[in-house]
Amino acid sequence: MFDGLYMKTETTYRAVQTRKDAKHIVKNMGRVSDELMETYKKEVLPYWKTYNEKPPVYWFQLFSRDGIHTDAKYIPEDLWYGTILPYYSNMFFRRSYEDKCMHHMLFPNVCRPRTIVKNVAGQFYTDKLELLTPNQALNLSGNEQSFIIKPSVDSGTGRLIKFYDKNKNSKDDIKKMFTELKANYVVQEIVQQHPVLGSLHESSLNTVRILSFFFEGEVYILSAIVRMGAGNARVDNVSSGGMQCGIDVATGQCHTLACTKKRDWVKKSPDGAVFAETQIPAFDKIISIVKEEHSKLPHFRLIGWDFSVTPDEEPVFIEYNVCPGANQMTCGPTFGDLTDRVLEDVLIKKKLAYIQN
Repeated sequence: MFDGLYMKTETTYRAVQTRKDAKHIVKNMGRVSDELMETYKKEVLPYWKTYNEKPPVYWFQLFSRDGIHTDAKYIPEDLWYGTILPYYSNMFFRRSYEDKCMHHMLFPNVCRPRTIVKNVAGQFYTDKLELLTPNQALNLSGNEQSFIIKPSVDSGTGRLIKFYDKNKNSKDDIKKMFTELKANYVVQEIVQQHPVLGSLHESSLNTVRILSFFFEGEVYILSAIVRMGAGNARVDNVSSGGMQCGIDVATGQCHTLACTKKRDWVKKSPDGAVFAETQIPAFDKIISIVKEEHSKLPHFRLIGWDFSVTPDEEPVFIEYNVCPGANQMTCGPTFGDLTDRVLEDVLIKKKLAYIQN
């Protein structure tokens, strides 16, 4: 009972927070245009009435680039976080499955960054869970020229990520990193990225985010974006000042415009690469990996996968998120042609209501 209450509280918090964020953004966008309000009344409300829902107009204003055109199939993000994700994914298992320290077990055949040391619940290990003493972990890390250290659970938005450079840092700095993170973290090599990804922003590891959906026995690719840092940032999170650009899931070609956290639309990356001329390397390989691996994870029907690509066009799996964003700002309605079937499943038939027993 208490576990269920905790999960309900967490999903409710996410729904409330996303409503708060959306209202803050649309407040700065001004009043709803007459044209958009007309579409909302004639198309949006009748569409959602079928599912006994009446989403507020601000969601459709939020996802409208020009303030005029919108689409009834946009998913309100409070519904996404509060209802759809908890329905399709078992959040009781979230943290254990997302733990980067367990990736070697879940994805043994997928290329990952070389792990130097991992800390699980305060105990040090090698990548294959061979025991290490604190001094051994310190020495292994200190032998590296450089590395990245990050939480193995809940590292979203670049939280607590740090970098080590032997030319600038000492072993005392490594000790301090270990002490600050306390437990549950990984020390990994810094991935060398493909020149195309590097051209977007040289200082950060720029990653491809794939949103996949395991639905009725088939893995669908709902959307794809490429994320990049800006300024001196070494992480690619939009929340840290970066930007994201949609990718055509059929071709791997970037869209013409990318979006910043402030909803500014730009044609070029922070380092000057033209998005319309950018083709993501090894995109078809990434898609193949996602489809293969997602089919093995039925507890999570919606997953956001993050990949980099090496200079020799080898996809490198960075992490995955079972509570991902819906990618609607850059990619349009999340479920596209599947929307009717999904909403009928989630809001009316509830065919999967038993899967979390």
